[in-house]
Parts: sequence; C-alpha cells; structure tokens
Amino acid sequence: MSPGRSPVRLVDIAREAGVSRVAVGHVLNGSGGKHVRIADDTREKILKIARRMNYRPNLAAQQLRGARSQMIGVVLDTVNTPVMYNRLAAIESEASRRGYRLMIGQVHSEPSGLITYLDDFAARGVDGVLCLLDLMRSYREELRQTLAGRPNLVMHGKPLIEGGSCIRVDTTDAIYQAAGHLIDRGRNRVAMLLWNEEDALCEARRQGYANAHRSRNRDVEASLVWSAESPTATPDPQTIDRCIDVLVNERRADAIIAPNDVWAVRLMKRMKAQGVRVPDDVAMIGYDNLDIAEVIEPGLTSIDQSHAAYASAAIDLLGRMVEEHEAVAETVTIQPLLIVREST
Repeated sequence: MSPGRSPVRLVDIAREAGVSRVAVGHVLNGSGGKHVRIADDTREKILKIARRMNYRPNLAAQQLRGARSQMIGVVLDTVNTPVMYNRLAAIESEASRRGYRLMIGQVHSEPSGLITYLDDFAARGVDGVLCLLDLMRSYREELRQTLAGRPNLVMHGKPLIEGGSCIRVDTTDAIYQAAGHLIDRGRNRVAMLLWNEEDALCEARRQGYANAHRSRNRDVEASLVWSAESPTATPDPQTIDRCIDVLVNERRADAIIAPNDVWAVRLMKRMKAQGVRVPDDVAMIGYDNLDIAEVIEPGLTSIDQSHAAYASAAIDLLGRMVEEHEAVAETVTIQPLLIVREST
C-alpha cells in the first residue's frame, strides 16, 4: 500500500469481483462458518484480485469480532534440526493447502523459552499451537501446571496434562522393525546405541528392542543396549570412537541401531577408517531417513518417520479443536516405515 493510501477493504474486492462482501470475507478471513458456500472458480477469482490489490487483513479487528486468524503457532526443538525442518516443511505444505499460515519458534531445554513463545502466539491470536518437542524428563513436571488450561495445544510424543492431546510417531514399533530386520538377516549380536538416557524416547526404544528379540525367542543381552551419555545430540569424534570401542571391539556387536542417521553415518565413516566393514562385519541402521542416508556408501537402512502423514494428522487434530471450541483428549499415533538399503 502506498503512503497515504487507504487500506483495501473487503467491499473493494467484492465490487471488483462482482460478488458479495460476505463471500469475500469467507474466502479471505474464514468468516461465515459452514453456512457460506463458495465455488472453486469464485474463490480463485477473489484470491487473485486480493493479491493484485495487495489486500492485508486487519488481524486485530478480526480477533475483536471473534474471527479466526487462520494462523498456527509451531514450536520446534533445536535438537536434530534436519528432522524438525523436514517435519515443519510437511506441516507448512499441509497447513497452506487448508488455508492456514504458520508462526514459528525454536527452543530446547528452556521451559521459559517455550512459555514465552506460547504467550507470544496467544497475544497474536493464533488459532492453535503445535508443540513438536520431545520434552526432556527433567522439566516435564515444571511445564505441566503452566500449560494446564492452554487452549488448542497439541503436544508431540505424549500429552503433558490429563485430557490433553498429542501426536506421536510409534518409536517402539520403529525399533521393533529395525531390530527384527537385523535378527531376520542373521545378526546374532544386535546392539542398540542411545545418545543419552535423558532422551525422552529411551524407554520406547528399549521396549521395541526387547519386543523384537522376545518375538523371535531371543534373549535380550543388557550389555548390548548402551548409552553414550553424550552431552549433546550431535556426537563428537571422541564419542564415536568410544562407541566403537565399547560396542564393536569389546562387546562384539555385529549390528548397531544408531540414535539417528547423523550418528549412524559418523559411525560408518569411522569404522571404515578402522578397517571395520559395513555391512560385512557390522550392519548399521539409522533413524530419520535423511537425504544423507541415500548418498552415503553403502546406502543406510533407516526409519522414515512419515512426515506427510504426521502433518495431515496434526492439522486434523488441531482443526477439530478450533472448530469445536473445546479440548480433544486424543493421542494420534503415526506408523514409521523401515527403508532398507545396503548397510544391512
């Protein structure tokens, strides 16, 4: 809009499009609810004219009228950012398809940072929030009371409060698939590497590992489930060397399920430098199915977290809360996929 020029109004667009103001308001601002029906060609015409006239909605005025903002807040974790960004891309695509825009924040191990973002989102009138963090055990309790009563909040992993909602990837099944695949391929000493016991998903991974062994009448050897106790989710060279010393040289693992693809690739590169062959001597499975899993040699078998399915289910869940104006006590579980490549 040029300096001194009045803002474009809904009635201006309606006049240009030859439709009612109500129709324009429904297309651009989501007003009118389910009682307004707009043909697809009319909707496209209105959107085209709005773009040409550089229309900008008055969000404050909409909120005073009780209208929806068509904005969703998303809080990401700074741990394993490639996965977070892939998931965010899927959510943005799905949200855009349904007429939503995103506001994004990023935190880790900072309960105060998460609360600040939630307060900021609320002040800006978002319709709801997707909190995509695997909340560390050490501060779940700290957040529980603070988040009670927050409307339209979908957590990742598990509900933080009774009656809350969440969306999760079935980590137990993911590790069950990975360990089962290795056992079925004839591996006798399958190790599972954890980056740190503080990881919120440790128990789920342990359960999947145990289930795979027991379903095949194999004993679970406790020493083959080992935590590197790394201070960060990204391993340094010394940590990688220590993992190889413990699991391969000392405990004679013939297969390793790594915490994620980054750990797996670094383990593979270091083992190659030490003369350990993948998969001949030690098979390797990663987690997340990042692009690097395809380009490394040999290709890395990995767990795909089904981001597209996750995004669709997350927007569905949040949309129901917004439409029904009440909490939805539901956990939606997304099934992961094992993508088999040459490393196993």
